Amino acid sequence: MEKELILEIGTEEIPALFLEKAREDLGNILSGELRDKGVEFEEMEIFYTPRRLSARVSGLQRKQRDRTTENFGPPKRIAFDEDGKPTKAAVGFARSQRVDVEELVIAKRDNGEFLCVRKTVKGKKTSSVLKEILPGVISSVPFRKSMRWGDGKLTFARPIRWIAALYDDKPVKFSVENIKSSDRSFGHRFTSPKPFRVTSWRNYLKTLEKNNVVADPEKRKEIIRRDTEEAAKKIGGTIKEDPELLETVVNLVEHPTVLVGEFEEKYLRLPEEVLISVMKNHQKYFPVYSEKTGKLLPCFIFVCGTPVKDKQVIIRGNERVIRARLNDAEFFFSEDTKKSLSAYTEDLESMVFLSDIGTYSEKVERMRMLAADIFASPDLERAAELSKSDLATQMVFEFAELQGVMGKYYSLTSKEKKTVANAVEEQYMPLTRTGELPRTKTGALLSIVDKTDNICSCFIAGLAPTGSSDPYALRRQTLGIIRIAIEKKLDISLSTLLERGIRFVLDSMGAQKARNGKLSEEELKVNILAFFSERFRNLMTESGYERNVVESVISAGFDNPLDAYRRINALEKFAKRKDFEALATGFKRVFNIAKTRPSSPLDKKLFKQKEEKDLHRAFTKTQTAVLKKLADSEKAARQSDYLKALESIKTLSAPIDRFFDAVMVMDKNKKIRDNRLALLNEIKDLFFMIADFSKI
Repeated sequence: MEKELILEIGTEEIPALFLEKAREDLGNILSGELRDKGVEFEEMEIFYTPRRLSARVSGLQRKQRDRTTENFGPPKRIAFDEDGKPTKAAVGFARSQRVDVEELVIAKRDNGEFLCVRKTVKGKKTSSVLKEILPGVISSVPFRKSMRWGDGKLTFARPIRWIAALYDDKPVKFSVENIKSSDRSFGHRFTSPKPFRVTSWRNYLKTLEKNNVVADPEKRKEIIRRDTEEAAKKIGGTIKEDPELLETVVNLVEHPTVLVGEFEEKYLRLPEEVLISVMKNHQKYFPVYSEKTGKLLPCFIFVCGTPVKDKQVIIRGNERVIRARLNDAEFFFSEDTKKSLSAYTEDLESMVFLSDIGTYSEKVERMRMLAADIFASPDLERAAELSKSDLATQMVFEFAELQGVMGKYYSLTSKEKKTVANAVEEQYMPLTRTGELPRTKTGALLSIVDKTDNICSCFIAGLAPTGSSDPYALRRQTLGIIRIAIEKKLDISLSTLLERGIRFVLDSMGAQKARNGKLSEEELKVNILAFFSERFRNLMTESGYERNVVESVISAGFDNPLDAYRRINALEKFAKRKDFEALATGFKRVFNIAKTRPSSPLDKKLFKQKEEKDLHRAFTKTQTAVLKKLADSEKAARQSDYLKALESIKTLSAPIDRFFDAVMVMDKNKKIRDNRLALLNEIKDLFFMIADFSKI
């Protein structure tokens, strides 16, 4: 008969950001332990609130599977003598296994035949197995930050206060340090603090709800979504979809109660982003927008985690809190705008960017030089000069998440161009791996400049990502540059960009510090380019492009992300043609011979056979056509240009095949041999303008 396991780990309030990962880890650890121990089950579900992690495993078998063990002994050749009688080695092995010699069998292994004892081990009762594994399951749940409490050595996100464990409606008795399991759970901390007995999963959920706890996070989410929408509608407003905020609020409460508060209309004069930041980031409130105009209303919706008798008391308390925050923001905005944004630039001299690299003032100067050197745009240079000035303002000091945003507003109040103001805001975009890109070209270029300086500075300071650790988000920033180049159709030479970026960082560090660096400028550039290449590779394969196509393009050269992207698109489309295989095969023959041979000047007078003359003639014609299609002094070739170039290159397939069928490349005459290799090298280089076909 199939049984049910219920496990609840009761704790102090676990941080909201930890819970979803804890849910996943608990499920993986518990299911892994059950399978390792041979205990079959059908389903598992994990619920959580800030004060508990709850697991239900249904369809558990009553005992472990019976299993057969094999213990190997000496090889067959020394276990029996010439007459087939057991030797001392066989007798000793049988004695050690507590069996008769007659019970020994011969079993094959990879390295020969050996004596073996096979035993059937009866499975333990599941109740016994659970007593063994559950303490380890609980103590194995990892957290980003854990703590110890009391005198124990156990670590968990927050102190564990109780453990409830039942199997087959009976308590599973065990201890985790000084915490003993039982069949008792607890309701809401403030309204239902007394324990209650758990008898089944259905009873557990039902009793929790009676005691003001909604254990299922999906149910809490639906309650909050429904009630916030209804509350907003009643006041003529609407809630914008915000999965991140909704998830956080769900993880903060055990019993969601949705309430509405207000603030004075005068605060609507502040930038909208300031109001949203105060509500969302600092108070976890939902901003409300007018259904008619789409603008912010002077009210907010919040979720209380406790059932309340007098809602007005809770509402007034939250209104006092947000009023104090908005008063501060109003004061900061008023004080900050008493002088121009550029006046804050000198304050950056005392603000450290990276301890080994220098100040924000030095970073701003590097960004200005990089912008001028690579992109030569007056608006971009001005945006670079102002890019970090808002870091010295009171508003950004208090609300760090508004950096860039306040730079935009303070630029506009300082009568800077709108182009410059927008770029100052957009420099940090994208804020996430898949986040929104800068909307303007100047903003896109400033974002590239800022991220390039960050990446070069961190690599020079020895802060490159290692393993899963990336504290400065360099992977995201690198991916951001690649996405901006591709999606905004910007032709950028990464080599040139990084050369200048590295040079400017080293110059700003000073000669002595620069000399102390472990890597040369060229080594740094190579390492960072490889870092870019890996991010590009991942982006392309995740976007659905064939891995071998991506590898062939990167292998042929990766410097301009937009150009590489266009080559991948063209090659993936071209590779689906029926006649592509013949072309790829021909190139591989060329590549395999030419790849390790140094190229020498080509002399068409040295061609002796018709097939090599024909190949040279076809190559010359194709090369002219390809170069004409791809030649453009201002921008990289378009995808259509690469497709046309591939069409031209395809014409070489037949001449290449005839050449290899009739011509001995490695002729005894060195001049003839080198000339034929020179021809193959030039053909290889022509292919490499698009891709390394040997990778396909």
